[in-house]
Amino acid sequence: MEKTGIDSRALFATYMITLPRLLILTMAGAVLGSGLSLIVALLQMQERCYVSETEYYIKFAAGALEAKHHYNDFTWNDVLVSDSILGRAMEQLGDQYDRSQVQNMITADILSDVRYLTITVRGLEFAQVEEIKNAIGTALESFGQTKDEFDQIYKIDDLEIVQEDVPFFTWRAAFLGGLLTGLLGIFLTAFRFCMGSAIYTKRDIIKYTGVPAYGMTFAARYKKNKLQTIQNRQRKMLSENLQMLVEAHSKVMLIDASDGEEAMAFLEEIQNLGIVDSTYFQVYDAKKGRVIYQNAVFLAVIPFGQTYRERIIDEIENVQLQGGKIVGGILTKADVLWTGIYYGLK
Repeated sequence: MEKTGIDSRALFATYMITLPRLLILTMAGAVLGSGLSLIVALLQMQERCYVSETEYYIKFAAGALEAKHHYNDFTWNDVLVSDSILGRAMEQLGDQYDRSQVQNMITADILSDVRYLTITVRGLEFAQVEEIKNAIGTALESFGQTKDEFDQIYKIDDLEIVQEDVPFFTWRAAFLGGLLTGLLGIFLTAFRFCMGSAIYTKRDIIKYTGVPAYGMTFAARYKKNKLQTIQNRQRKMLSENLQMLVEAHSKVMLIDASDGEEAMAFLEEIQNLGIVDSTYFQVYDAKKGRVIYQNAVFLAVIPFGQTYRERIIDEIENVQLQGGKIVGGILTKADVLWTGIYYGLK
């Protein structure tokens, strides 16, 4: 029996049927993503820092070319936390401040022009940031007066102390969450289809069990003309094939992999539909042994879209091992909309 290859038409029909669930999953992912983003933003707002930015102009001494190369973006952060600057600032701040705490609150940045230095102070309290900013500024200006490399360091711009803005990425998070969950749903649908054990078509019965498919029944009736067409056509084919079967055999045993549940449901359905004389059919009962199965053939009843393939193959092989003859299979409880998409009815 050939078990390779993917029925792309069946996969397409499965995607179309699961499209509403995929859309719901995508919407749920979008809501979850935006919700998580909002929660993170609200948590960040509770710990927003106050930020002070002060820009200084560094006037180097005449001929201090080497000093211009030395004092760059990296060295200024080291100089800023030295005793020459931070040490003097701590003298002004007093014992109420811890030096390591203040050190973590200040940063120095140099742009492309080494003469412009920006000192940034971040802290949770406005008054604390303001005191540290003033102390660092005084120490920095004093540093410029005492060092031979500089003529002067002075303040040119002092921005107002403000709280940091917390960025909201709600729409971006919603899009990302919806995209990820949608792709996950698509992947899981394809994975379940390719790696699962479900039977979807009469062709699957032939492909996986090696016996012909006598027909199919549907889980529900649809009133739409296009769907009624396929239901009527499949019912006609089922009726003709079963009639042919009972003309050739006096007893047909129905087997399934559900302890007779699916076989009994199919027997009741053909009784209700009246498409064939149901007295020829009987549900297989393994407990009664093989006595009643003499001169009988077996018909496998396989429900649509359920994890069933390996189980029904095991039942078929067991019947064959005991000398029973499997003449074919029946696909039951098929989704008529799925089948309509699969056959491409217009």
